[in-house]
Formats: sequence, structure tokens, C-alpha cells
Amino acid sequence: ITGANSGIGKEISKFFASKGATVYMVCRNKERAIAAQNELVHATNNQNIHVLLGDCSLEKDVRRIWNEFSMHQQSQVDSNVCKRDALSSSSSNSVNIRLDALICNAGALGKTKTLTEEGVEVTFGAHLLFGTYLLGKLALPTLVKTPNSRLIVVSSGGMLNTKFPSWEVATCSGDTSFDGQLAYAYAKRGQVLLCEKWAEQYAGVPVVVSCHPGWTGTEGVEAAYGSSKSYLEPLRSLWQGSEGIIWLALADCDKIKSGE
Repeated sequence: ITGANSGIGKEISKFFASKGATVYMVCRNKERAIAAQNELVHATNNQNIHVLLGDCSLEKDVRRIWNEFSMHQQSQVDSNVCKRDALSSSSSNSVNIRLDALICNAGALGKTKTLTEEGVEVTFGAHLLFGTYLLGKLALPTLVKTPNSRLIVVSSGGMLNTKFPSWEVATCSGDTSFDGQLAYAYAKRGQVLLCEKWAEQYAGVPVVVSCHPGWTGTEGVEAAYGSSKSYLEPLRSLWQGSEGIIWLALADCDKIKSGE
């Protein structure tokens, strides 16, 4: 779960941890990540809550995050296989690492144009290019091998404000003036279009869906809108914003149409 140390991401992490799942929280800030991890471990009594530190707007971080997840999962698999083999007279067959659900939730709505150290506009990088497309592409081979897996992208109804523009405008790489609201909407529209394409390519394995959590009272909304958030009211609670995403992760596959 990306963007997992606060808001909807943290709420989703808490739910799955409370049900005994192994949860990987992808977070950018180490201090806040460890604080959230400790809070959730205490609240759920689940020790299998892990932090993957990285910035989803950076290609190098996303690639490292996936490598760290894969290596940690492989070590868990190898450990379990060794334990089974110790109790058995024959060796077990190889076991693949698994990922039951990837939830791409990280992102922010900036007011000014900001480029990362890699030269990519932050909104585009975090929401679409690296935080969804690259991470999703890295995860898809594992998701394909995991029965009933899901790739869930948290988009936004904010995309309804605009069609997807030219690539130059979407990436904020041209000379047009920067509008944070539009940059956000472009990225969110792009996420939905990407999910549609992935659903075509992977024929329902995994189930690939995008969703809008509704306008929810999160730190991100507060930072982006401040007192102007009143026009979004009534805001949903964290649980209300999270439960639909959780349902997509848990519902029977035949109840969900991939690509929608």
C-alpha cells in the first residue's frame, strides 16, 4: 500500500493488519513511517507490518522499493520452505513469492510546479509515471502468479474536470503555465486510462481497477485546500473513504469487472 503512513493508506493498512494480513507500507518519510508502523502494530497486535521507504515520484526509489519487497518476500518463502522440509522426508517444490493486492494510493496535489531530482514533475511522477505505471509493471508478473490478486489504483473524481491532454501538457514538460488542480486531474485521468489498458492486456488476472474514494477528510485534502475545502463538504470519514477500496481487494473476482 503506497502512501500508507497517513490518511486512507493508513486506514487501509490498519484494516488488513487487523485481519492478520502481512502488510507492506510504502512511505516517504522515515520518522512518520515508523510512528505509523508502531501505532498499527500496537493497535492490531500484528507483527507482520513492514515499512518500505521511498518516494513514489522517483524512479530509483520505486525500483528499490520493489526489489526490497521481493527480497523480503523471498526470504520469508525460503524460511517457510525450510521449515516444511525439516518436517518432511522429501524436499518441497519451489514456491513463488506472492502479492495478493497492490494498492497505488500515494500522491499529492501541489500548488506550484516542482521537479524531482530526476527532472520529472512531482504530480505526474508520483501519481502516474512511477507511483502507478512503473510500480504496477514491476508488480504485475508476481500478481499474475498469485491467485485472485488485485491491482487497485486510487484515482479521483477530480479527473472529471478534464480530458487527458497532450503528453507535453500532462507531463508539465512544455511552456504552459502550471495549474496544480489540472496537473492532478490529468494524472488521475491517466491512471484510469492505464487501468483500462492493463485490463485488456492481462485478461482479468490480476483484476485491475481504479476507484474514487470520495472527498475524504485527510491530511492531503487539508494541505491542498485549507479553508477552501468547505466546498467539498460533507467530507467522508477515513473509514468511509477506505471501505470501497477494501471491498475491491476482498470481494470475489467475479463481482468485479477488470478495467472499471
